[in-house]
Amino acid sequence: MVTKSNSKDMFKTNFRRVLGLVLSIFVAGSLAVSCYDDSELRASIENLQTQLGQLQTLVSSLQNDDAVTGVTQNSDGSYTITFKKSGAVTIRNGKDGKNGENGENGENGKDGSIVTVVKGEDTYTFTFSDGTTVVLPRYSEVRVLTFEDTDYKGSLETTSYWTNLIDTPEYGGELLYGKDRYIWYDENNTTLYSFSLAQDFEAFTYGFSSGGIAVSNYGTGDFNGVGYDRQLEVYVPGAEKLIRKSAGNGGSDNFAVAYVTGFNPAAISMKDGVARTILSASVTNVAYTLNSLVNGDDYAAKMASNGFYRVTATGYVGEEAVGTASKYLASGTIFNVEWSEWDLSKLGAVDKVVFTIDGSSELYGDWGLNTPSYFAIDDIAVRVYPD
Repeated sequence: MVTKSNSKDMFKTNFRRVLGLVLSIFVAGSLAVSCYDDSELRASIENLQTQLGQLQTLVSSLQNDDAVTGVTQNSDGSYTITFKKSGAVTIRNGKDGKNGENGENGENGKDGSIVTVVKGEDTYTFTFSDGTTVVLPRYSEVRVLTFEDTDYKGSLETTSYWTNLIDTPEYGGELLYGKDRYIWYDENNTTLYSFSLAQDFEAFTYGFSSGGIAVSNYGTGDFNGVGYDRQLEVYVPGAEKLIRKSAGNGGSDNFAVAYVTGFNPAAISMKDGVARTILSASVTNVAYTLNSLVNGDDYAAKMASNGFYRVTATGYVGEEAVGTASKYLASGTIFNVEWSEWDLSKLGAVDKVVFTIDGSSELYGDWGLNTPSYFAIDDIAVRVYPD
């Protein structure tokens, strides 16, 4: 999927300037050649024709909604620009025009050369020797973490990577409450990564009860009375009391459940440390939280008619928070009982997202939020630049 950008219009404007630049460079160089020998003039014209052809190739690539997948500087100073559709184009530098032999104030002609190439967030900017710039779009594609086995692209030789991460039972199982960290990694796709702490009572860590994000495929057609021992279930209207298929977004099988605590943040990060834009995700309530919000439970009051329950994503670059985006999962008398899209694009390019949950005052006790602080997440879309 090629990203379209306003850089197309910018490129067309700059292209006219570059054509003028190339013409002036080679004409100036040609006029400086001795009038008694036209061999260098012919060489300059041939070089000019080559340059114009290369620049026209760049324009044609842009008009075909093409985009740059990489730029390489060669040993001779030229640049090879590789396009997703059009392949590779090499831009060779122009040469100095010679001093005019008979001109009293003849000057050297300038190189028609690229002096810098800057790779930005979504563009490549080429700067020529006279300061003229050409901006071309970088190729990008949207990759989605679906948690489905068929979409696994990692290095492990398995056909059931995501399903193997679903614990049984939902509470107290060996995966989420074992001696090792619970880890998942969307390798060779979005690069998203997450972990939960191991259960180690001496270190005061309690597995998934300390917080994290766990893969699930549990669903239920009745959220009433659901407790913590069924923490990985989402409500599926019209379904049986317990299902293990089709509970995810759009009827998919797998999804993830986030448990937000003050011990270990429910977080996702880019495993390779490269900041990327997470465009969106689909979210919904888990059955355990829904039961508490609608009916109350032994620890929490039900939500008031003017109350709310909300999840917030905070994006980070390194240790710096760069933006937030919130989504209400319950507001007043409306409870989110189906999957809905959450726009996360305004976070911008981030290398980590930390999730937090808050609510209206009746959901709190002396020690903080009493309502079970869970939500389900699926189909996390990330814009990836393969270069």
